[in-house]
Amino acid sequence: MIPFDEYPDGGRVLLGQVKGANCRHEYGLQFMQKTSQTKCAYCGADFAESYDIWLTMTLDHVVPVSVCAAFGILAEWQEDITNKVLACAACNSFRNRYKPPADVECPKTLGAFYDLRDRIFTERKKAIQERHESEKAFFNRLKYELNFFRSKYPEPSPEAKERILSQLKAEQDAGLLKPTQPDQ
Repeated sequence: MIPFDEYPDGGRVLLGQVKGANCRHEYGLQFMQKTSQTKCAYCGADFAESYDIWLTMTLDHVVPVSVCAAFGILAEWQEDITNKVLACAACNSFRNRYKPPADVECPKTLGAFYDLRDRIFTERKKAIQERHESEKAFFNRLKYELNFFRSKYPEPSPEAKERILSQLKAEQDAGLLKPTQPDQ
């Protein structure tokens, strides 16, 4: 299933543009109101679930602006809600330099544009899911190294921090350390 199926009229009728300068405060909210979408179309992260996820919300052109420009696609189609999906920052950055295969022809009708949009969304979603798997594997390998460094150089306890600061102050008071000067 693709997210456009849940848009008004199955995402196959122009719905207009969203406006504003901020996704989380303006155009993203307008988009949510018009489409009832609240999740990343690629990975399913729910922007209404937590503040941390909310902060990652972006709005993605499915048929990229560069592809629309290369094909001479109408700005009305390019900027319409039906050519956009909610995406978390990670998914929006993965594979965001989409170039259509050579067999893709310039859509001459709105229906052909929607067919292209659906094809691109399906291809990108698959590529983004593969990228997520690759990133997870990398992170899991890296996590061992990060945990090693964390255990080798653990964060001092609050008591240890207090002791270190007291010792530094005593050394400074005794003239053994010069006070640090702010960078000029």
